[in-house]
Amino acid sequence: MNPNPRRWDVAACVDAAPLGFTQILVVLLTFAVAASDGLDAQIIGFTAPQIAAEFGISRDQLGPVFSASLLGMAGGALLFGSLGDRLGRRHTMIACVAVFGFGTLLTPLARGVIDLTVLRLITGFGLGGALPNAVTLVAECAPARQRGLLVTLMYIGFSVGGMLGGVIASALVVEHGWRLMFYIGGLLPLGLCLVLWALLPESPHFLARQPGGRPRVSALLRRLDPSGDYAADDVYLVPEAVGSNTGMGELFRHRRARNTLLLWSAFFINLLVLFFLMNWLPTLLVERGWALDSAIRVMVVFNFGAVFGALLLAWLSARYNPRRMLAMCFALGGLAIMAIGLGNGQWAVVMTAGLATGVFAGAAQVGLYPITTQAYPSLVRATGVGWAQAWGRTGSILGPLAGGWLAVLEPRFVVYFVVFGAPLLAAAVAIAAMRDPSPATSTNALDQSDGP
Repeated sequence: MNPNPRRWDVAACVDAAPLGFTQILVVLLTFAVAASDGLDAQIIGFTAPQIAAEFGISRDQLGPVFSASLLGMAGGALLFGSLGDRLGRRHTMIACVAVFGFGTLLTPLARGVIDLTVLRLITGFGLGGALPNAVTLVAECAPARQRGLLVTLMYIGFSVGGMLGGVIASALVVEHGWRLMFYIGGLLPLGLCLVLWALLPESPHFLARQPGGRPRVSALLRRLDPSGDYAADDVYLVPEAVGSNTGMGELFRHRRARNTLLLWSAFFINLLVLFFLMNWLPTLLVERGWALDSAIRVMVVFNFGAVFGALLLAWLSARYNPRRMLAMCFALGGLAIMAIGLGNGQWAVVMTAGLATGVFAGAAQVGLYPITTQAYPSLVRATGVGWAQAWGRTGSILGPLAGGWLAVLEPRFVVYFVVFGAPLLAAAVAIAAMRDPSPATSTNALDQSDGP
């Protein structure tokens, strides 16, 4: 071994690398993960009217069915976000994709409400764990100057998956039944697992913290920057906050508590609102006399708006204060949701307001992730994203349940959307109140031998 090895700051090496094939490959593969996640997360909303009719499920029983996968998502975000920091982003994410693929594929075997609820709960664990690790992996492979854009491009896969699911559902579900939708939603991620295993690299930040990880770090850095002169016996440093704790408590140290709580609030509110819409809007429109395929198309338009809005938000955030742009999206998203109700079921108004809801509220969810990755150091980044998403998933559980509770009261159509649109104004305030994260206060090194 070289007695005087060179010392490299892994974050600086990644930031200095040009945007090349390996970074683009990571974004494309994690985009596919997010798209599969988005399709399988929204699949129950597309198929709920047919499932309810076949199993004789009342409106108040639909809420728990909708929320089963969301409860699993909350648990999965906590469990697999933490495991991603300990076991690696790559392996943890592939395991999550396999879990939600198998869960979705088995759902057509359900014969009643209990079977359906259990299978959606299992599916949710995989769905909730995949995205925190995907977001973290992209953030840790991307140069700082392009990190926000690449995380955004990756995460819009969730909306693309929902849009794709809506197109497939409107074309197939009415004629062939709801089970075919779940077969498609299960087989796609299972096939993706094979591709991920063959092609997806691990995070350089994670590898640099592993005993004996120098050869793998140097090889990956050469992939990220082919012009770099990285040797297997060099020392690779990882900038971190003081201490080596990877637990949840680290999210509240070093002046992170305020941002952590405000991020949790914004995630909670936005996913409460969005999952109410994704689960209940098709059913509410069908009850107002819309055909099922037309009601599903509203969700296609919503997801299209989310893709466009996320790209617009990324462009604006590169030129103006990102938190102000995100806060503006939350506020306008709340108004757009209220406009859906004010349309009172009129096709043109609902479609336009649904598009605007995607552009603003859907894009705001995407915009939360780049800000969250910047709020935490690498050592606890997946944990930070996982906890934020877990609070969001808690909101996503309550959203469909609250929709069911509200449905029992049989309110006017507009009431649903005023009740669920107003909280986004509070989310706008939360984001505006965040402070810029402080820089890392120290550097920890992987300064051990390559032996065990």
